[in-house]
Amino acid sequence: MTATVDITELDLRIALQAFLMDITGLTIDNVLVGQQNLTPMPLHDFIIMTPLKQIGLSTNRVKYDDNGVYGEGKQLNQRSTQWPCQIDCYGENAADNAAIIGTLIRSDFACEWFRQNGNVITPLYCSDPHQTTMINGEQQYEGRWTMEFIGQFNPSVTTRQDFMDSITVGVIAADLKYPPES
Repeated sequence: MTATVDITELDLRIALQAFLMDITGLTIDNVLVGQQNLTPMPLHDFIIMTPLKQIGLSTNRVKYDDNGVYGEGKQLNQRSTQWPCQIDCYGENAADNAAIIGTLIRSDFACEWFRQNGNVITPLYCSDPHQTTMINGEQQYEGRWTMEFIGQFNPSVTTRQDFMDSITVGVIAADLKYPPES
């Protein structure tokens, strides 16, 4: 059995993307993941999400699952993990969208929204939006506001674990069976 994880980065990105689309009114074509090759920038307002890292917040919590069938036991290792994701808002409404996102992520509205829509991640906080205007390929200034979303999720990594129903223990005199060499 290969190790598996129950909450993937894709799950996190989809949850955050859905939230951003809901509060800004942008479509799936305008809330994208960063660092994609051969993907042109949309023409109007859009948001780019760039996952930055995963930070362990706890030691592992271990749970065992023995279903009684040999070779099908599981060990589940779970740890609380922080997920920072950079959010870049572009376009005419970049500043307004950044203000909406930065404000709502710090609210009970965001916590309830994520809880009701899959409960994959819990928003913790968001940095204050700041202007990071860029110059595009046509040497034109593009409105861009950047912030860092910080969320928490609790992934479980599952691995195979053998269990036994019974065992026979015997005693062997080690000094008789394995004499020291002279």
